[in-house]
Amino acid sequence: MGWSGDFQIKYKGKNPKDFHKLAKMVIPNSIMRFDFDSCMIDTDSVELSCTRNLSWYSADKDMQKIMSYLPESDSISMEIDGEGDYEEVEIGKSNGQVTIKNSNDESERYTSSDIGIPEMLFEEMSPRYGHDDSENIDVCSLDGYIQLIANTFAGDERLMPVVQNFMYTALDKDKINSFAYGDDDKLSEEDCAKLDEMRTKFSSVESTTQFLQEQRKEDLSFESTKKQDIEDLPDWAKAYPKSVISSLGGANLLKQLIDTKGEEAAKEIVTMLGGGIMQEMSMESDDSYDDDYSLRGPRR
Repeated sequence: MGWSGDFQIKYKGKNPKDFHKLAKMVIPNSIMRFDFDSCMIDTDSVELSCTRNLSWYSADKDMQKIMSYLPESDSISMEIDGEGDYEEVEIGKSNGQVTIKNSNDESERYTSSDIGIPEMLFEEMSPRYGHDDSENIDVCSLDGYIQLIANTFAGDERLMPVVQNFMYTALDKDKINSFAYGDDDKLSEEDCAKLDEMRTKFSSVESTTQFLQEQRKEDLSFESTKKQDIEDLPDWAKAYPKSVISSLGGANLLKQLIDTKGEEAAKEIVTMLGGGIMQEMSMESDDSYDDDYSLRGPRR
């Protein structure tokens, strides 16, 4: 079972709207992971709350990348609560160099060595992973991600050099293929050619400006996911301890599972997974967790 936790991101500085836009571009699956629509944006701050517990291993590198595009007067912090650990991570810049400081030297949170977008694109393009065949735009796919970038940045001349720099780096097929297990697991020649073609669109600020303007769709809007409250779950799901619900991905993921699979099928899955989690936590399945319910149903 992978590491997951609750992430709260706080920006302070004179460029809150820039940070809001850059976070959409740099954070993998950004608008599904964080509530960008209802977040607090003040004149000198932004607060982003995650919509569910995240297995976001590239968090440190992603925030450092955003900070590299911001002035030294700005700062970013993350409060991370998960898997028994609590961390406060401070990201800043001094003499042109991005700095990072973690309050928890013994954190067991998994971290990756690079930004997350290339890995996101590999997982979406590789046949090793299952894909959503629905007609909805998937912002993790190459086409969906590009559309999100176009609708977010088209016409923003001031940030266009930043977008060009980031996208040209992130769309490097060799960087994306570095997540393959071996040569046989790499993306197809067709997909690599598509990446090369798309990367060319971001080869200069001028080409980036023109391409994003062409791609922007005025009639298309991207809405971020909302955080699901535990109280909105069925009684049998609410009966689980909050720690178990968090380990299962949080209320938002459970609600999604119920809506997709149906309540009975979801209940079977959650019962199986929840039991395994409780065994790991050395908890007994017949322990009581609140005044009205046990994991086996309402108390008689």
